[in-house]
Amino acid sequence: MFGYLSLIEDIYMKKTTKVTLISLLIFPGAGHLILKSYLVAFGFIASVIYILIGFIKDVHDKSQQVIESIIQGEVPMETSAITQALIEHGVLDNTNLSIIGYLLVIIWLIAAFDAYRLAKKEMIASKKDKLIV
Repeated sequence: MFGYLSLIEDIYMKKTTKVTLISLLIFPGAGHLILKSYLVAFGFIASVIYILIGFIKDVHDKSQQVIESIIQGEVPMETSAITQALIEHGVLDNTNLSIIGYLLVIIWLIAAFDAYRLAKKEMIASKKDKLIV
């Protein structure tokens, strides 16, 4: 009898797996929304959006400088020359942008791990409640 219940539980995705995958594959903090941990979800979502906006703005500004150089005729309309100009302006080869990328990955992983931790904590609490009743 108990083996049958275990099999049914294994067929359906556990909450810990679901919130972890949602946080990893959709957006950091999305798993927290499912767990109704809204403040933590807002923190993760806001931090990632803030970093992404800064990242996009930085790349846009530097790319705009290269575009203006092309329009003014300072950079020829050749792929190699444009690539070199992008490298010189720090669009393609920029350590700050690499650091921002790593920071995004770290926040993303922390959000997924925290969603897993909260779901596991919730599952343990619900099992304790079932044992008490």
